[in-house]
Amino acid sequence: MKNIRILICLALLSCFLIPLSGSEKLNMFIDYSRFLDKNKNTILLLDYQVPYQNLAFLAKNNGFFAELEVYIKICEGDSLLLDHKINDLIGVRNKADTSNKQKSYLNRFSFIMDRPICTVQFYAQDLNSEKSFMHEFEITALPVNSLLSDIELNSEVRADTTSYLPKFKRNNILYRSEPSILFNKTNTDYVYLYLESYIGSTSLESCLLNLSLEKDSVIVMDEDLNYKPASSSESINLKIPISDLNPGLYLGTVILQNPDQYEERKFEFAVIEEKEEEFFLFANPDDEFELMRIFMGNRISADWKDLSQDSKKRYITQFWRNMASNTNRSIQSIMDLVQERIDYSNKHFGHFKKGWTSDMGRIYIRNGAPDDIQRETSSDESRFVRKDYQIWKYSTGNKPVYLFIDIQMNGNYKLIYVVNDDMESSNPDWMRYVGYDFDTSKLDN
Repeated sequence: MKNIRILICLALLSCFLIPLSGSEKLNMFIDYSRFLDKNKNTILLLDYQVPYQNLAFLAKNNGFFAELEVYIKICEGDSLLLDHKINDLIGVRNKADTSNKQKSYLNRFSFIMDRPICTVQFYAQDLNSEKSFMHEFEITALPVNSLLSDIELNSEVRADTTSYLPKFKRNNILYRSEPSILFNKTNTDYVYLYLESYIGSTSLESCLLNLSLEKDSVIVMDEDLNYKPASSSESINLKIPISDLNPGLYLGTVILQNPDQYEERKFEFAVIEEKEEEFFLFANPDDEFELMRIFMGNRISADWKDLSQDSKKRYITQFWRNMASNTNRSIQSIMDLVQERIDYSNKHFGHFKKGWTSDMGRIYIRNGAPDDIQRETSSDESRFVRKDYQIWKYSTGNKPVYLFIDIQMNGNYKLIYVVNDDMESSNPDWMRYVGYDFDTSKLDN
């Protein structure tokens, strides 16, 4: 078992109980995993992670940036094998992200070990706060006849062909490593295990793969799997559901056994149940869904009705996080702005239903108050004689123009014409409502 994991886990758990203040120590996490390449060389993957809230971000270039300087030295006795420096520039668009407990910066360094044992010296400094982190540990190379690699713990495994976290992808699959070994039950459903087998495919007999897990010396999982490798080196993906696990530290073991060989790898992780901060304006998530549609249109989740209440709340919270990021505001600031527009819509556009759900309410909530409003009455040449209408014009963005008409003369204006807004559509017969003698130059903006 890798001692570095124990030290980091206990240190972080203590930080939850007694927040550190006034310390010059940078709180961050490191972990490593060892794998064999096709030539039986040990590949060392060293992962380090810093929560955003532990970094000092400065406002510049229309964003917020932290600078982390990392030094890695690898030695064998008194001999220096590697001296490497990494400059990490960490940028976010939204100020709220700089104190987000759920987000962190993650990076990876890889190294080919050509010595049986070496010492790693890891030093990092936040250049803005001058806080630093230092750790030194010893690593031995995997034996060339190893059956298994180390176990890499991941909080997320999914297909991803983007440029996001490229160092953590294998064949376009993102394996988001979790050096902190902390898994929040409210954010993920599984602890994902990635490891590799090097048993070969010469034997026709299947191997036995066992996954066990214990907490406080009590076995909570013990599963045997038939495993037949198809190549001399291949990946093994396992996952542990954590929804029913109580918070605390868990010790696990993976055993691979064939008639002639036996090998085990141990791992550990901690389950926490720290409720993620939730953001919403309406008590009913379905009302919030209708509000989100005002801003997202067809880009919103099509399977909303199939989501659980908790999933809906997470979806809504992420929506507000994205809104804040896209508008370069704090989450509370953008929510207050939208709430003001909802209140205004309910007061001024509500007649037979809540004003925020009306056509005028929808446009007002998305765009704010118009820069110009023309209030007039249609001519006798219209389909519905003498109806009040309003033209709203905006001078920002794409300069959209909206034409609303009070068809029933009860104050419930309907949107019949729009230009420069891809999220809205015009009524093909809109001129029948205002009259064919309508002066279309009124719609110029």
